[in-house]
Amino acid sequence: MSGSKANENGEHELSSTIGSLTPQEALHLLFPNLSLLSELDRMSIRAGNRIKGMLAGKRRSSTIGGSQEFADYRPYSPGDDVRRIDWNVYGRTGKAFMRQYWDEQELQVSLYVDASRSMAFGEGSMNKQQYALRLAACLGYVALSGDDRLSVRLFRERIVKELQPLHGRVSSPKLFQFLADAMKQLEAENTTYAAEEDFTSLAMPFSTRSALPRRSGSAWVLTDGMFDSGIEETVVSLIAAGQRVVLVHLLSREELEPDLSGELKLIDSELGTAKEVAVGHKLLKEYREAVAAFQSELKRICAERGAVYVFVDTSVPLEVTIRHTLLSSQVLNS
Repeated sequence: MSGSKANENGEHELSSTIGSLTPQEALHLLFPNLSLLSELDRMSIRAGNRIKGMLAGKRRSSTIGGSQEFADYRPYSPGDDVRRIDWNVYGRTGKAFMRQYWDEQELQVSLYVDASRSMAFGEGSMNKQQYALRLAACLGYVALSGDDRLSVRLFRERIVKELQPLHGRVSSPKLFQFLADAMKQLEAENTTYAAEEDFTSLAMPFSTRSALPRRSGSAWVLTDGMFDSGIEETVVSLIAAGQRVVLVHLLSREELEPDLSGELKLIDSELGTAKEVAVGHKLLKEYREAVAAFQSELKRICAERGAVYVFVDTSVPLEVTIRHTLLSSQVLNS
């Protein structure tokens, strides 16, 4: 039987009983439309001012370093590398000046994907979980193609699956296999996985230091937001860790415009609790107003904290979300 398992620390992880897909299988699972990859090649993750790292990259940081793009002069000081003295300036002025160059560094991109049971909700070609993993594949590919440094974590009440940091386009097959394998495992496990009864706060999986990025950069949280609390705390924690936070809020068309009526028993997909309700026009109107109010609350939290809120309707083709929603939200550059 598939299901979540506990590691030696008692933390729940996704099992790995399903065989890994080949790189080609993973690619086709995540990108039914392979032409999207050529569009992603021309995009980059918008960094803001969160660029800091140890590896050389394509982005200009605000610090002076060792690239070949000239920044400024400064007077020579004993111990400086004489190879950076501008001898033409010395010949004209008799004074030694050092040439300084902009430091080009990689951006640390951290993707957090909600793997809780409510993400498995949705009809049509893909549910919210599949959509989120495919979107993560797109974002990860953009980061790797731009020589950024990438990490990916899947979370429930804790981090349950983690991809070690990757760098460079050559690492894309590892990213795709990780996400495709996770998709297959989640499809098998969502029928058996039972969330902890107290998993009602998004802050839970972000409560340990190891769950947060070690370097400043860009952190993306892909979730349906089905939590009683913890969203603001999570945004604050990530910002405190030096992140430009992007909260990607995914809801299915069935959640936005439910086609329900009559006497029904509604079951909480996370906790398994049930409630009998009479669904009519008035209740559906109140429901839609509640969803809109929740979206407004998330926008407010992000705006006040300096994060970016992006809403995604999973009935919209992924290509359209990339081309329009993410670009217009200025979280990607084309």
